[in-house]
Amino acid sequence: MERKLRVLYGSQTGTAEDTAERITRDAKRHHYDVTVTSLDDYPITSLPDESVVVIVCATTGQGEEPDNMKRFWRFVMRKNLTPGSLEGVRFAVLGLGDSSYPKFNFVAKKLYRRLVQLGGVPLLELGLADEQHELGTDGLALPWLSTFWNALLQFSPLPEGLGVIPENTRPSPRYRLTHETLGPRQHKGLLQNNGFHFHYVKLVLNERVTDEEHFQDVRLIRFDLEGTGLEFDPGDVLVVRPRNLVNHVQSFLDHMGLDPDLQFSLEGG
Repeated sequence: MERKLRVLYGSQTGTAEDTAERITRDAKRHHYDVTVTSLDDYPITSLPDESVVVIVCATTGQGEEPDNMKRFWRFVMRKNLTPGSLEGVRFAVLGLGDSSYPKFNFVAKKLYRRLVQLGGVPLLELGLADEQHELGTDGLALPWLSTFWNALLQFSPLPEGLGVIPENTRPSPRYRLTHETLGPRQHKGLLQNNGFHFHYVKLVLNERVTDEEHFQDVRLIRFDLEGTGLEFDPGDVLVVRPRNLVNHVQSFLDHMGLDPDLQFSLEGG
């Protein structure tokens, strides 16, 4: 039996993606041929051909799916899909949510039911991690993951003579770090990339607007945009990149023994 595992995630703030990456690392320790990707980057027509799939998904807003699983969501919820189209596909779903919201883990619950309707075979019960747990989502996610690995090993046991690689064993790198020295003129414009143009702006207001007794800390934040030429409409998203203090940067460079004129690049390993 092929020991393949497909890890998929729908993440809005990065927590579900981090959990999916954790599962991927653990899968390698269990000697699985594993791949990880967001749900919208996955070719969904390949789903019926998978042996085992684990999906980690968050719920955003008022019971909405994350942005990087919207295409997947629309497709899998289509009413004209054949009920047995996922027959034989083993799957597991781990939801990451916050029980202080009315539609707690709504996306994970609905997705789990839908995969069963399409003929998928759950390896274990739906996992519902809760940010309100005293340990955060890990409080319920970690026990669920332990049960998941036990169930998966029953379905596809380790090859004879192999054991689970200990957690303290350093895994092979996923990325390669390269660097080159930049001339003084090359530094200008490094804040412009991927079609985005960044501007330095000043924070002028950071005020809490919810009552101190309220469980959510909602704030009104204002920036001084004078001279930037920036225009925006309601609903636009502002990407904030904080600027490190010069003395903190120098302290880091001194501690690491790094040349400040080095530009680092990460490449997939």
